[in-house]
Amino acid sequence: MTTPVLRLVPTPPHDPPYDDELPAGTPPVAGNLALSFPQEDTTVVPLRLVPPAVAPDPGGEPPDPRAWARRLAQAIAEVLSGARSPAQLSTHATLQVVQQLERASAVAIRQPRRPRQSPLVENVHVCVPGERVAEAAVVIDTRPRRRALAIRLEATGGRWQCTALQLC
Repeated sequence: MTTPVLRLVPTPPHDPPYDDELPAGTPPVAGNLALSFPQEDTTVVPLRLVPPAVAPDPGGEPPDPRAWARRLAQAIAEVLSGARSPAQLSTHATLQVVQQLERASAVAIRQPRRPRQSPLVENVHVCVPGERVAEAAVVIDTRPRRRALAIRLEATGGRWQCTALQLC
């Protein structure tokens, strides 16, 4: 029986290579985020931005306010229950409304987590008091109780934007 021969192998370096140890073809790195700017390659097809499938018409008619208010109310209810981030509504609400939702959702986040079902929008009543303005009264079932939500929507750029909300 032969005994195995032990070989002494150097340990690999733990540190990444220093700038002077990098190969010559490595692209430069700029800033804290280590964004790499590769060299120009003529064989690569450049990416182009494609507009959304249904681009809002700046002067066009916004979508049906009732359906839109229902979807927005569901998203607001999820924010208030802590299931959704208020920042997700930033494109559909004014800064004042988003800040109001952040304050209200902070209270929900501080409460102890109990397994519960997501809130459900039950009724939506929409009135149109003026041109390109809609107001909605919504009943939300949060399971322990029902709550009322009032939303003011204004048409901007062919879409609705929540400019005010009141939760009771």
